[in-house]
Amino acid sequence: MIRACSALFLGVFAVYLSSPIATPADSRWTINTALSLIHERNTDLNEYTAELEAQHWYAIECLLPNGQRVFPVTHRDQCPNGRFYHFYPAAVPLLASAAVAPLEAILSSLQPFAARVAPGPRQRFLAGDLARSSMMTELVLASALVAAAAVIVFLFAAELTGWPVALAATLIFAFATPAWSTGSRALWMHGFSMLLLPAGLWAIWRGRWALAGSLLLLAFFVRPTNLAGLLPGAALALWAGRAALRRFTLGALPIGALFALLNFATYGSLLAPYFLASRANAPSLGLHAEFGLAIAGNLFSPARGLFVYSPVLLLSAAGLAVWLRSTERRPLALFIAAAFVVQLLLVSSYQDWSGGHCYGPRYLSDLAGLLVLPLVALTPRLRVIALPLLAVSLFLHYQGAFCVPCSQWNFVPTEIRESPQRLWDWNDPPFLR
Repeated sequence: MIRACSALFLGVFAVYLSSPIATPADSRWTINTALSLIHERNTDLNEYTAELEAQHWYAIECLLPNGQRVFPVTHRDQCPNGRFYHFYPAAVPLLASAAVAPLEAILSSLQPFAARVAPGPRQRFLAGDLARSSMMTELVLASALVAAAAVIVFLFAAELTGWPVALAATLIFAFATPAWSTGSRALWMHGFSMLLLPAGLWAIWRGRWALAGSLLLLAFFVRPTNLAGLLPGAALALWAGRAALRRFTLGALPIGALFALLNFATYGSLLAPYFLASRANAPSLGLHAEFGLAIAGNLFSPARGLFVYSPVLLLSAAGLAVWLRSTERRPLALFIAAAFVVQLLLVSSYQDWSGGHCYGPRYLSDLAGLLVLPLVALTPRLRVIALPLLAVSLFLHYQGAFCVPCSQWNFVPTEIRESPQRLWDWNDPPFLR
């Protein structure tokens, strides 16, 4: 099994790393924040002020000495004697630092020879300058992260069925879902969600409630919409009995304490502003006028629909129906179904529901590792039906990883937020650019 998992990881990692599209937008300060944690023992980015200014303060907030928060930042004069922070969750660079630190050390130990291997854009990365080669660093680490998520999916699926079917489901996850076209293209929240949510469900499946509590609460701090996994997990722990709920809670406590302390030290509150439903100067959650349209769009829009880009996942419903009839596997079905519904409602209640500059169903991509698992329960007849759906899914996510014009759809011919009607234009879907 170790050899199989190693081969799976390396194969998926190689395909991801050879895919040319990279999308480091919201994640563009992840590597810098991780380096700040490693070398400065803090999460502020003041040592990169020149770089922040060059990037027009994208996704940067300032905390002044009196505790006042400035967001968005448009000029350094708005932050006298203050500290600059990345707007997005600190859990992502905190977790990333566990890989950034050894990567930096390995590349440093290979100098000066490594820097001579590949001139051009790769040279800075091979020279160990991870801050100035952050896009390449993100691509390498995100590819490894989602490849590791594929191994988790494989191990879990192999416990539920034979290894050939488990391998097929894993390859569907790796190449026929947003794992390829979104998760592996930048080191942002989605890749960590793809790993943590299936791992948390596996811990529930094995009765390791403390581990489940830790993983699912960590997933929440990675991305608050992962409340979609935390709530069903807590409900299943409650259903399993008082002892299970106690272990689940005890497992979650250290993670909760860590991030509560970090947030309090930074913001003076237990949650960062990003986690609040109502946020100043940023889109918020709520029952907005386009809530119903957002639900339909997240499922069936030619630009953002989950079942347009991964139609093979339509058959997950059949697998869930099979599991619901099994006493042993019913908890798996309930968790996945509840997570899907809660996630769909959360992301659709977001005012900017279309996901900005992205490819495909970015806001539902976190669930990819969960949604492929019920496919292992399909009957042989349904597996045959799945083949054409799988072919479409593979093509669409290949486009997201390889097609440059497809990635430009968000701002050519017009910026998507200025022309949201394009989200429904079947005459010009991103995947056919």
